[in-house]
Amino acid sequence: MDIGGFFVLNASIALQILPLGTQERLATIDGVIAYLKSRHPDVVVTPFETVIEGDYEELMATLKGAIELAGKDCDNVFANVKINYGRILSIAEKIDQYT
Repeated sequence: MDIGGFFVLNASIALQILPLGTQERLATIDGVIAYLKSRHPDVVVTPFETVIEGDYEELMATLKGAIELAGKDCDNVFANVKINYGRILSIAEKIDQYT
C-alpha cells in the first residue's frame, strides 16, 4: 500500500503451492510464481517456497489469486502458507548478509 508516497511493509508471506492430481505441476507452479512477480516487486523464489512482502491486505488478495490460479490447472491444490504480520524485517534485512 502506498500512503503519502511511502510503501507500507507490514507483512510477508512464504507460499508453497502443491498442485495435486496433475502432471503439469511445474507449469502450474511457474504460472503462480509469474503471477506473484507481476504483483509484487520483491519476490524471492527458493526450492521449497516463494516469499513476498508488502501490505497485509494486498498480500491476502495476492494469496487468494495465487491459489485460484493454481486451481485452474488442477482439481486439488495444497497451499502451505506462513504469514508474518506487524513490524517485520524486510526480505533484504533478513538475507542480504548471506548473499
